[in-house]
Amino acid sequence: MHVRVAPRAHSRVLTAAIILACAISTACAVGCGSDADPNAAISVKWDLEPSPPAAGTPVAARLTLHDKNQQPVLGARLRLEGHMSHPGMAPIVAILTERGGGTYDAPIEFSMAGDWTLVVTGELPGGGRLTRQIEIAGVRPAS
Repeated sequence: MHVRVAPRAHSRVLTAAIILACAISTACAVGCGSDADPNAAISVKWDLEPSPPAAGTPVAARLTLHDKNQQPVLGARLRLEGHMSHPGMAPIVAILTERGGGTYDAPIEFSMAGDWTLVVTGELPGGGRLTRQIEIAGVRPAS
């Protein structure tokens, strides 16, 4: 027995197959690619000294970066920008200095008590980019 498929039905099946093939190839290009996000492969640990920080006093901000194999990340160029939760406040900006062993630090000074967000941005060795956001709750008033 021979089944004859109408030309329009054959065209719809072919169109559906092409759309499915395009969707699968797009999904693989997005999810299966080897260009992994360097941000995801870097762990960032941070601390502030003194902790908790007080407004108007010098604070040492320290970050330690490790790759996915827990090796220190050396040679990164990093910038730290602090933003107050109030609109209209001028940000604090500092360049982090490499101290060895994947550790970077910068002196900062919070201009006001309250909640702050520190944004770390920079370039990793090999040209990747790093962006991290650190929430600092409750900077104390100056004593």
